[in-house]
Amino acid sequence: MLTAEVELAGERLVLSPYRALFWPRMRWLLLSDAHLGKAAHFRKAGLPLPDVHDDLLLDRLGWLIQEYGADRVVVLGDLFHSAYNSSWDLFTLWMERVPCEMHLVLGNHDVLADRRYLDAGLKLHDEVLLEGPFALTHEPRSVKDRYVLSGHLHPGIHLTGQGRQHLRLPCFWFGQDRAVLPAFGTATGLHAIAPAPGDRCFAVTERSVLDVSGVEGGQRAHRGRRSS
Repeated sequence: MLTAEVELAGERLVLSPYRALFWPRMRWLLLSDAHLGKAAHFRKAGLPLPDVHDDLLLDRLGWLIQEYGADRVVVLGDLFHSAYNSSWDLFTLWMERVPCEMHLVLGNHDVLADRRYLDAGLKLHDEVLLEGPFALTHEPRSVKDRYVLSGHLHPGIHLTGQGRQHLRLPCFWFGQDRAVLPAFGTATGLHAIAPAPGDRCFAVTERSVLDVSGVEGGQRAHRGRRSS
């Protein structure tokens, strides 16, 4: 599995193909927009979607925690897709086996009663969590004297290869004073971004994180670092 690294505000950050970011100095694992319970939510509306989405995400999150030895997981909003359904019970059972702290910066989809999050063992943050040079938020915003790490947008980038191949991939998007993480969820859709000059973008495939900075619609990509 090929990861990538960036340096922001004097801190080294590792980008995983599983659409999460690891902060080695703090041993924090950051992710956003898991949207657990989405399939069950749509089944209530009569759409027969399978539950494999939630199982896959929790397996991946457990692997990431173990792989990096994370001391804390911070979810940058939209952990659960909507109102309570049976998928929340699956998540609370999974939480009983988590070996580290779990924090949630509340997002627009996090509409459950606070007691459900707290009873599951989550620590809640209303709008922003400040640590070191970073402000951790759900929606991209400006925070004075901090570099903002956020989610919400489900960013994606459009790439064109030889032979007129077209590919849209989720991406990590780093601007001058803020970054947007890709959606951790695998059934969330993509919002096509328009990077400004000087922005850095890292496209995400199932096995790799590729530096595609400055080549939106272009034909090249830089390989990242291999991880186990």
